[in-house]
Amino acid sequence: MFKKADNNALWAIGISLVLFFIGGILTTVVPPLVDTSWAKPFANQDPAKGMTGKVLPLTDLQKKGRDIYVREGCWYCHTQQVRTLLADTKRYGWRGVDAPISTPDEFVYDDPHMFGTKRTGPDLARIGGKYDEQWHRTHFRNPRDLVKGSIMPPYPWIVNNPEEFKAMVAYLQSLGRGKDWRPANDYEK
Repeated sequence: MFKKADNNALWAIGISLVLFFIGGILTTVVPPLVDTSWAKPFANQDPAKGMTGKVLPLTDLQKKGRDIYVREGCWYCHTQQVRTLLADTKRYGWRGVDAPISTPDEFVYDDPHMFGTKRTGPDLARIGGKYDEQWHRTHFRNPRDLVKGSIMPPYPWIVNNPEEFKAMVAYLQSLGRGKDWRPANDYEK
């Protein structure tokens, strides 16, 4: 049968498509059927270690902030997933503690998922609680005031609209908060 594929383009295309669909089914359909824990929210409950975090659905204010995040195209430059690379876990960590890699159960309430398309800007998966509201205000007004060499454009219309700004900050503060992994949970006030 495979010898026919050597001499006939239609057979080669047909066999290629069959193998492609088998591979697609094995990598996208079978894993969720085998491991159903992916569809459940992450629960980081270990009171002995002081861990009480868990993934919760977004509040209405956070949803509004997420809508602004999508509207402004933030996810084109910022990802929301810490990869399994050591450099990622170190870069997006907090006060010497490596950031945990992103797992599927963290995204069960996301619709659609905001993984991002490229890493022009830093990953925001673990940004929640790292910076206070004033930091975000300054950053949206002029990113280069805080991050030298940043290519992010300013967003003064968000800063000048108190409702939108509050919603955007609420959404950003929610990112990565489900996993209780930082030694000091929030920025120093």
